[in-house]
This record gives sequence, structure tokens and C-alpha cells, in this order.
Amino acid sequence: MRATTPLFTATIIATLLPTAARAAEPTPGTVLAAYTVLAPNRQGATVAIARAIVQGAESPCPRLIPVTGPGSAVATTARNNPDPANFPIRVCEAIVTASMQVDGSRQRVPGLPRKAGAVSVVGDSGCKPADQDGCRLGSKAWPFQQIAHSAAAAKPDLVVHMGDYNYRGTPGQVSINGVRQPVYDAGDNTGSVSCQLAGPYHGQNSQGSADPDRWQDWWLDLFQPAADLLAAAPWVVARGNHELCSRAGPGWFYLLDPGSDLAGVETGQAVCPAAESSEPLVFGAPYRIDLPGLALLVVDSANACDQGELHQAHFDQQFREVQRLLGNSPDPALVALVSHRPLSAVRKADASTAPGDSDRSGAYAIIDQTLQRAYRKYPLPRPVDLVLSGHMHRFQAIGFSRASQAPYPDQLVVGNSGVSLAHNHPAKPFSLPIDGLTGSGFGLSKFGYMEIAPGGKHGWKGTLRNPAGKPLASCEGGKGATKTGPCTPKK
Repeated sequence: MRATTPLFTATIIATLLPTAARAAEPTPGTVLAAYTVLAPNRQGATVAIARAIVQGAESPCPRLIPVTGPGSAVATTARNNPDPANFPIRVCEAIVTASMQVDGSRQRVPGLPRKAGAVSVVGDSGCKPADQDGCRLGSKAWPFQQIAHSAAAAKPDLVVHMGDYNYRGTPGQVSINGVRQPVYDAGDNTGSVSCQLAGPYHGQNSQGSADPDRWQDWWLDLFQPAADLLAAAPWVVARGNHELCSRAGPGWFYLLDPGSDLAGVETGQAVCPAAESSEPLVFGAPYRIDLPGLALLVVDSANACDQGELHQAHFDQQFREVQRLLGNSPDPALVALVSHRPLSAVRKADASTAPGDSDRSGAYAIIDQTLQRAYRKYPLPRPVDLVLSGHMHRFQAIGFSRASQAPYPDQLVVGNSGVSLAHNHPAKPFSLPIDGLTGSGFGLSKFGYMEIAPGGKHGWKGTLRNPAGKPLASCEGGKGATKTGPCTPKK
């Protein structure tokens, strides 16, 4: 049995207290969360940005103190708060190399990892209260806290989150000046197969919205349940469609996005434009994270329509930039593309499936059309070994025959770490044509997370685990696909 950390135990105890006992707002200056995100600097090297969230939008930023050794304390700088009324907190940050402690608290921030021998992958971890037992911490209907604890207990070198962190605060419809309106979601939550943004832009953060993005929802869906995993290792974060500017985008750019105004960081902090502006959307630029034995190419696919051609030009440009990032870099042991929306995955076909977007049998719809078109237009100068994604609220693994000169990489969809599961995946191991290639794999609708170990010669091994850490499937890539794809379910 894995050891229980004090932080995990304290959180469990807190959930058992009467509501009145835990309703009091923390004292200004209280450190609520501490974590580290990885980002590139202007020279292309990877840096670790340590962040601390403190109660009170005007609270002073704390120092970071070395955990061991005689090193100097590091001052932190406040990020630009997009909405102090709905985010009554201050996010403070600094670049660090080693693990540090946040002054005045017991919270620690991880430093820059020296290796990437063990990677924990989670995705789609937030909760829908109406569907998931009210989103109680520790509930079997929403096991993200247990997943975070189990993943942290394995002491990963790196955590990769595939996006969609906040569901309870991102409804599909909102009241704007008293009128219910659908929220723009890049083709999701509609029956449209064309993914067209019809009519005016409506979102949670539109003027007159009764349900804007709020800190409390981020706290409840991510920072409270994930405390163990935030402390365990630095994170690489993908932006999901629930982090669009029409949804939880303000919180995403304030709390998680690796853009920062700290000196040397490649991209400055972004903010969501007003929903009523002529350009209300943000398309983050791809970037590369380099660690010993591993390179991650991170693509912002939040606005990439599962079907249709909306925003196609933006994603063509993204893959043109991925070409450059991959072509101008050293050759590490494993290259993985990180994208919330899958490059290649399948779901059950339905009335919304456009002609030509299904397999030959017509049983399965193939996504993501937008990313596939961009991938074909800008083929990569050398192979990517693995694509890591979420979005589909299940686990899915697909491998491709290596007979082609430019095959699709192995695809893992890790979208099963918290949100209510979808059950329209292929129920048994399958094989079907995708873009002229034969894709083989299987899907699983069980909560869990993925552990991946990069290997030599662009290989990798992985284990899909349930919330308690028990294996659900074993996976391996880099040596050619089998008839059931890169993963085999545990019997």
C-alpha cells in the first residue's frame, strides 16, 4: 500500500468537517497553492516557473526559500490579475532551478527536473456536480483527488495535464442580461458538423453574464484535489476547450499558462480579449520543452474543431511552427506531441458525423479533422514518436503500421482522470483505416491516469492505472505496432 502524505490526509479531514467549519474565507496572505510549470526561455532552453497563490488580490508576494543548503531566498513577482472581483487572489512567480519552500507556509514548489524517466499523465480531471455525486472529494463518482495522490506517490519526474481542468465552472449555457445563450466552444455542445461560429460571440465572460469564470471553481476542481500532484513534480500543461476565453480562459492565463512577463521567458503573459471585440479568441503559439531523454511539442488545440474548417488557417500555421521547432532541435530519445484534442482518434458515429469523416463501416467517426488537415499540409521533418491528448472523456490507444514513409505517431488519449466518463468508444480492440493508414487499438471507459517511461531509440513504455494505482493496461511504442495497437488491456 502506498504511503499517505500529510497533505492528502489533511485534505480528507477537511472534507469531513461541517460546511460551516470550512466556509470561512482564508486570511489575506495565506498561501493557498504552490506549483511549477515548465516553459521555454528566449534561447529555447527549458525553465521552471514556480508559482504561489495567496489569498487577497492585494496581498504581498512571498519569498521562496531553499529547501536544503545555504542558498539565497528568491523574490516572487505578481502576475497580472485579469479580474480581481472574481479572482480575489494574487498569483506570484519566479524562475527556480531547485525545489523551494514558500516563505510563511509548508508549501513547496518543485524545481527543474534533471531527468524525465517517469512521467505521469492526467487529463479531463474536473467535475460536473449534477452528474457526479455533487463533486464530493473522495467520491467514487469523481476520483481525481485519489488519482492525484496515487500518481504523486510514484514520485514522477514530470506531470503532463492534457487540459479541461474546470468543469463545474464552465457550463454550456449562461444567462447574459437575463437571456440564456449557448457558450462558444469551437464546435462542441452543438449539433453542427461545420464548426461555424454563427451569430455574435457568447461566453461566460461576456458583458452581462451571470456566470463568469471564478477562482472558487478553479480551487474546487483543480488546486484543492490536486495538491499532492502539484507538489510532486513540475507540470507541462495543455489548454483544453474548457479553457477557451468564452469559458475558463481568464483563469487559465492567470493561473496555468506558461506565458510570463518574467525576464527571459519566451512568451509574455496573455489575457483574454473582451468577448465583444473583433478578435475575441486567443491561439497560443506552439512551444518545445526539452528534458534529458524527452522532448515535448505543446500545441494549443483549444479552438481546433473536431469537424469542419473553422480556424483552419490558424492550425496550419501552428503545424508550420511545429515543423520549425522539430527541425531545429537536437534528437532526444523520445519526441511527443502534446495536444488537448487528439490528432487521430475515433468515437461512435452519429447524426452529426459528416460524410467522409467516418471509417469504411460507418460505425466510427474520426477526429480531429482540423489537426489532421494541418498535419498533412505541414508534414514533420522527422517522426514524432507519440501524441498525448485528452478531450474524449475516456482512455483510447491507437497505433499505426510503420509501412508508410510518414505514418501517424502512436496516439494515447488520457481523458479519464475525473470528469464523468463517455461510453461510446470501440468496446473491443479494433482496426480501421485513418487517412489511408491502418489504425489499431482499443478504448476503455474507466477512471485512471497514465505512467510513461521514455526509453532509448525513441521507444517508450507505459501503464494505464486506476485511481488506486492498479494497472488497467500495459503499453509500449517505438518498435512497431501490433494488431491491437500500442496498448494491451490487463485481464
